[in-house]
Amino acid sequence: MECFHVQNRWVRFVLALSILAIFSIPASAADPDEYSVFISGFSAFQKQEYAITVERMTLFLKEYPSTPLRDMALFWLARAHFRLGHREEAARSMALFFRENPDTPLRSAVEEELVALAKAYERGEPLPPGVERPTVAARQATPVAPDRERISRPAPTPSTATATEGKPKARRKSGAADPSLKERALAEYRAVQEKYPGTRAAAAAAERLEKLGAVQPAPVKTPPPSPGTAAPRGNSQAVDLEVGQFASADFSFSPATAHTDAGSGVSLPFEVVNRGNAVDAFTLETGFPQEFGSRFTDAGRPGVFIKETPSLAPGESFRGIMTLTAPPGMVDGQKVTHTVKLVSRFDPGTSLSRDISLVSRAPLLRMVARPDRVRVLPGETITYRFALLNIGSAAAKRVSFTLSYPPQLEPIVPAGSGLKKEAPFALVSEESAMASGENREFTVAFRLRDEALAGQELFCRGEVENRELRVRETFLSPAAVVDRVRGVSARSTSERLEILPGQRVIIPLTVINTGNDRETVTLKPTIPSSVRYAVYRNPGDGARQSDQPISGTFGPLSPREEASLKLELHAPADAADTSQIPLSIAFSPQGDPARAAVLSFRLVFTRPVVELEMKGAGGRLKPGEIAHLELCIVNRGSNTAKEVEIRGSIPDRIEIVGSDPPFSADRNRERIWLFPELGPGERRSIVLAYKVKPGVAAGTNLRIETSLSYRDQQGNSY
Repeated sequence: MECFHVQNRWVRFVLALSILAIFSIPASAADPDEYSVFISGFSAFQKQEYAITVERMTLFLKEYPSTPLRDMALFWLARAHFRLGHREEAARSMALFFRENPDTPLRSAVEEELVALAKAYERGEPLPPGVERPTVAARQATPVAPDRERISRPAPTPSTATATEGKPKARRKSGAADPSLKERALAEYRAVQEKYPGTRAAAAAAERLEKLGAVQPAPVKTPPPSPGTAAPRGNSQAVDLEVGQFASADFSFSPATAHTDAGSGVSLPFEVVNRGNAVDAFTLETGFPQEFGSRFTDAGRPGVFIKETPSLAPGESFRGIMTLTAPPGMVDGQKVTHTVKLVSRFDPGTSLSRDISLVSRAPLLRMVARPDRVRVLPGETITYRFALLNIGSAAAKRVSFTLSYPPQLEPIVPAGSGLKKEAPFALVSEESAMASGENREFTVAFRLRDEALAGQELFCRGEVENRELRVRETFLSPAAVVDRVRGVSARSTSERLEILPGQRVIIPLTVINTGNDRETVTLKPTIPSSVRYAVYRNPGDGARQSDQPISGTFGPLSPREEASLKLELHAPADAADTSQIPLSIAFSPQGDPARAAVLSFRLVFTRPVVELEMKGAGGRLKPGEIAHLELCIVNRGSNTAKEVEIRGSIPDRIEIVGSDPPFSADRNRERIWLFPELGPGERRSIVLAYKVKPGVAAGTNLRIETSLSYRDQQGNSY
């Protein structure tokens, strides 16, 4: 059993290596014509059209010498030559197959005679003489005769040894019956009737005697000796003999070789005949490993498992059935032979062995994957073409396909393709069946994500699962390499900045290496001379100070790495309100300056512009007559004015009657009105009532003067 497990694991391991070797071939190694030629040759072999198989496989190997299906082509070509009787060609092709595939699991599927021919050819020896092989029709018409063997072993007793010494062993032969053998058979049948009257064995013996045309004579009864009979006297002598029991049996299977699908069961009828001279039972022992599930049942009671036959009278037979299940892992055409043993209960030293062979039929799935390109750029589409072939002799009933792809690829799955995404980075096909020799092709397109790195190798890993047999095979596609892309991008918090004259402003910048390789970045500012500037970067490497000024270049940056920069600007102090200054800064990869990213800015200056207007009656004014003066201030700028102050210089000969709003301060005969702030477009008014003091001579000229001052938010005074 352990040996079979090791063989099974080697079978799967070799198949995996074979499939991996398939996908390392160039993209041009397989095309639709290749598949069609191979499948036609394979199908012809299944139909026993061996001449067509030879023609197709020879053409296939000639036209496509580097095909991934070369091993299978040699396999079928050699077997087709062998079936046609071409011993030299069969030996040459099979020897080449074994030489190129020394660990192939298909060795067990090759005819033993063909293996011997290939070994002799490989060693340069003359080919062994061939056995005449019947045609297909003859093989189908020839009945299979059960193989029977009769072994007789007397029990180890002196009396038995004496009684059976020199007794020939009976063997069955085809053709006319030997008269001596017939007489012996009649004697045996009559002995069974005499020793076991009224039993099933006696009835069977009577039927055999009737078929042989023998008339049963009336039994002659010998009177028993009277109790008073005296023993022989004088020169008379007597010898008392007792017949010892011996064990013997016939054990046959029909047929001894069974063909079945992998994972399926098969029943093999067998017959046991007690050829001993007494009642005996026989134990059944199987040499098949546990995974074959071999069991014995009574043909008359299916489903009842037994380990030994019932007690059988001499000549009585027992018919049973041995059931086997081919393990799912058996390869197509694999032949497994184990021994089934029959042991006498009376004499355990007497046994019969039969070699039972099980030949599997199984689907053999192969898949070839091929990308439409070997180098791909981020953002481009790469299409994989898959060809799934069943080159086994049995149909695959429940086949599914899982395609695992790298995270750099994004699948483009159209509706109705039969593929669906069930897990991250995996596509699963619908469950379907594949007939023997069927070829199925489908394509899957992928978009390479932008974050794919230069030089990365992309592999698609596929897994074909036969869910009925619980068998999985894996393959790996040829590699596609990610090509190099250069590029940078840049962004800022704002493209339009409103600043005050003389203001210092810092603009955060972010530069990103959008390429897929490490890149040094070149910067080139375009800024007027009236604006002072500096660019800083915090490298964050611990070796340099933070906010270190940079000029010219910086980096290198890893793919997708972001660099945080600071652009410091000092605006001119004499800039007018709403005036603008454009500026820009360009970032480009050092390896490809044409792929530059440009950040453009516009500095818009904003400041308060406050105007003062006076409205009032001038001209002549009599003493004691009250006049009014209105002072209006309005902010015509685009920013808020702070600490707006209006000063009014009033002559001593003028008396202030009232003010609305009242004065904020009175310093040295200056009246001061103070407003904390005045927003853009805001207007404020001051109404001042005054009169000329009495006693002022006519013709005296008097003047009321006002002044205005304010600040902006930067602290600049106006």
